Amino acid sequence: MYVQHSVHIERPIEAVTAAIAMGPRKWFPRLALPGRAAVGPEIAGIGLRKEVSVQVGAPVSVGSTTQVPITWQATFVKNLFPLMTGSVEVAPVDPDTTRLTVCGMYEPPLGRLGKQLDDALMHRVAAATVKDLAQSVAKRLAKGAAAY
Repeated sequence: MYVQHSVHIERPIEAVTAAIAMGPRKWFPRLALPGRAAVGPEIAGIGLRKEVSVQVGAPVSVGSTTQVPITWQATFVKNLFPLMTGSVEVAPVDPDTTRLTVCGMYEPPLGRLGKQLDDALMHRVAAATVKDLAQSVAKRLAKGAAAY
């Protein structure tokens, strides 16, 4: 299954790329111990966060676009939650605006039952998680980019 969410950051691409270069501790939200974070949406003011192990790759720039590979998986009851493999990408919209996109792929666990659960509910949770992550990363990058 594929999920993605994009937001605009009111900062030039050069400043956002420089903020990304400062490392994921500066821009990946709720990154606690090395390689651990809490991801998940907030629904009705309640954070539905799950602790995950996170791997953040090195930024790769092609032209004016920069992409950072990310992978995460639940740290507890791994078999009930999918491995998410994706990226954080920034690209210029205009001289003062950058588009940030978080996207990922996952395979629902538990075979056919997992596919039915994903169709009924879990895909919406995954989409909400990616949306929350995109918005959180954008806020942190906007703050980091403001210094440039």
